[in-house]
Amino acid sequence: MADLDTARSSLSSAEPPALTLSNKPNKLLSAKLNKVLGSSSADDGRIKAALTALSDIRDLDEADLRRNLRGTIEKKEIEANKQFIQALSNVVEQLETLETQVNTMDQVCRTMKKSLDTTTAETAQMIEQAHQIQERSAASDTRLIIVDKFLERFTLSEEEIKILCSSAYPIDDDFFQALDHLQRIHSDCKLLLMTQNQQAGLQIMEAMTLHQETAYEKLYRWTQYETRASFGKDSIDVSSLMTKALHALMHRPVLFQTILDEIAVARREAVSSAFMTALTRGGPGGTPRPIELQAHDSLRYVGDMLAWIHQAAASEKEMLESLFQKGHSRADKRSPHSDRSSNSAAEDVDFSEARLAAQVNDAISDLLDCAMEGTARPLKSRTEQVLVLQPGAITSYRMANLIQFYAVTIGKLMRKQAALAKILYEITGMAYKYFFKTLDAQADRLLQSADPPSKSLTTSPVVRDMTLQLKEILSSYDSSLIMASGLEDEQEFDFNQILDALVNPLLRMCELSVEKFPKIDQEIYMVNCMHHVQTALSLYDFTESKRKGIAERIDRLMKDLAADQYRDLLAQSGLEKIHETLESKDAQTPLSKLPDMDTQSISAAMAHFDSFLIMVSADMSPRLRRLATSQHCQEVQDGAIRLLLDAYRRIHKAVEDPSNQYEYPDRILPRTVEEMEAIFSFAL
Repeated sequence: MADLDTARSSLSSAEPPALTLSNKPNKLLSAKLNKVLGSSSADDGRIKAALTALSDIRDLDEADLRRNLRGTIEKKEIEANKQFIQALSNVVEQLETLETQVNTMDQVCRTMKKSLDTTTAETAQMIEQAHQIQERSAASDTRLIIVDKFLERFTLSEEEIKILCSSAYPIDDDFFQALDHLQRIHSDCKLLLMTQNQQAGLQIMEAMTLHQETAYEKLYRWTQYETRASFGKDSIDVSSLMTKALHALMHRPVLFQTILDEIAVARREAVSSAFMTALTRGGPGGTPRPIELQAHDSLRYVGDMLAWIHQAAASEKEMLESLFQKGHSRADKRSPHSDRSSNSAAEDVDFSEARLAAQVNDAISDLLDCAMEGTARPLKSRTEQVLVLQPGAITSYRMANLIQFYAVTIGKLMRKQAALAKILYEITGMAYKYFFKTLDAQADRLLQSADPPSKSLTTSPVVRDMTLQLKEILSSYDSSLIMASGLEDEQEFDFNQILDALVNPLLRMCELSVEKFPKIDQEIYMVNCMHHVQTALSLYDFTESKRKGIAERIDRLMKDLAADQYRDLLAQSGLEKIHETLESKDAQTPLSKLPDMDTQSISAAMAHFDSFLIMVSADMSPRLRRLATSQHCQEVQDGAIRLLLDAYRRIHKAVEDPSNQYEYPDRILPRTVEEMEAIFSFAL
């Protein structure tokens, strides 16, 4: 490139020759030459490329470039072509080799494809058989899973069989889990019998029956041993294994009943022995003291015995309920393996659980009855000895009330058919019998010694003493355990019977004591006595019925007293004869035509009546002052005055009646009825 530029510069710097006609250049060539010379290498890309190619030619000097540029370039082009041809020949050779290899490979592939097609045709049937075998294998796996589940549900493991049947294995939680599994297998077999798999159900039941019988026999022997070792003591620690054993034995009624009988005998002997120890020897070290040391105090003696029996019965029932776990939930009993999806199976379980619950209740009641039966006879004999002594009425009642309370309370812990419950109600009846016998004897003594009262007709000392006794019994009943416990509605003995036995003989004695007295004195004395008794009864609500009966009798006596007082006032007022004539005359005869009923006689009677009005309100009758309360006196006086006012009202009406033929009735009767009512109102 540098040599080319040098050549150009030398050409351009040389002076042009003089143009002559002989050397005048060709115009076409001159034009081309000028174009070449006038062009710039910098502006032509092809020139740049050519110059660049020239610069790459090795061993090319400037002289060769000027002399034989074209030849050199063509030579270089030929060499380059030879090299290209040589390289292309190598490629061709390799391509031919590759073609040969490809043809060979194609031939091999064709051969392999042909073999593969032949193999595919030959193995198609085998592949189909393999698919069928694979499907059968999957079905077999499913059946195997079903069989495993079936065996798990309907068979026992070797370990479970050893636990259930071998004596080398103790009774523990594992035993009851295995037994529960065995029981579920037996229950599930019943479901199989209702399906098309009856033969399988029968075979499984036959296979499990031997294990079941052996397991229950082992459990029975263990439970029997535990019963004899534990239930003869005063205090019992209920173990969960014993509870599970009893629940399991419920499925074998004969074995279960045998165990219950042994428990009952053991508990009856234990409770009876403990009761006798409490009666005669007391607690450990003499504390608490023996109950029989209180025999001199009959009420405390009987109360201590009943309290001990009540506490023993409550403890015994609590122990039995803990033993049978009464009220345990269904979820507690069900094993995790239990999964009943059938509604009928669930209903069978519910029915079975209800039956077992009823069986548990019966077992608890039977055992409690039998355990407490040993205390009935000693209690009855000792209570009878106390009752035969016939203490006073108050003590006798308190004892009967105490026995009744414990009879009702203990009766709630056990059945009424239990021996102890029957004895308690029998003792209660006996206590009330002796109490009423005491009251009858007391009533006989009262009626035989019915002494007359004093002239003042106040209540006698006997009445006051009997009323104090009545108050004591009322107070005892009001503060009794029956009232405090709200058991008054459950009494078999009506307290009104006791009130009748106490009050009726007393009132009868009062009647006999004034039998020979005037009628008005009898009435006053009876009012005083009944008011005294009524005051004692009024302190308690439960005496309302009896108070009402006494109040009605007092009201009748008060009316009789008012009538007697009225008759006295009628005689004192001078109106007695007029009133009697008016009551006895016939309707056709005029009153004025009867003897002493003329105008003058009636006017004189009215004048006397005016004089009587001055004294009627001034003072009370001396006889009425013997009434115990001023209220009764006032009631009698008011009643008598009202009757007198009614009598005046009838006389006034008769005098004004024209049929009685009185002239100027206003002159005969100086006061109207309204005026008389105003006058009598001051006395009322």
